[in-house]
Amino acid sequence: MGDSAQLFIWRNDPVTRENSRNGKLLEFTEHTQWLETALQNSDRQIYIAEFENEQIGVVRTDRIGDVLELSWTVVPECRGKGLGKKMVVGFVMEVLGSPSKLRASIRKGNIASEKIALALGLRSVREESGADGPPMVVWETRI
Repeated sequence: MGDSAQLFIWRNDPVTRENSRNGKLLEFTEHTQWLETALQNSDRQIYIAEFENEQIGVVRTDRIGDVLELSWTVVPECRGKGLGKKMVVGFVMEVLGSPSKLRASIRKGNIASEKIALALGLRSVREESGADGPPMVVWETRI
């Protein structure tokens, strides 16, 4: 919870919202309630990534049956530097090891996240309607 304010700023960043499943602008109380619940959920893990002693982003996992769904965001100041791919691929290799089933839902047209999915060995399997924008594309491991 000590990182709640920083996570809130990153979550409400316009580019993050544009590429999120839920692009709604959140109020701080709504965010802190969500974070409190998320941190108590044993099927959800939230990690803040650092590179050279700087926070560069967040990776979240949600266990859904035998699948780990990944989501991530790179902090605005770190975008366009290749850190997102290093962050997510490094996270999967170092923290998760070799999970057999991974999934990520990526907003159609989010090229940076699509490149990360490809680097993880994920493939596009289907589109789902986007509540507030372009569709979401579900990417999964080749099984």
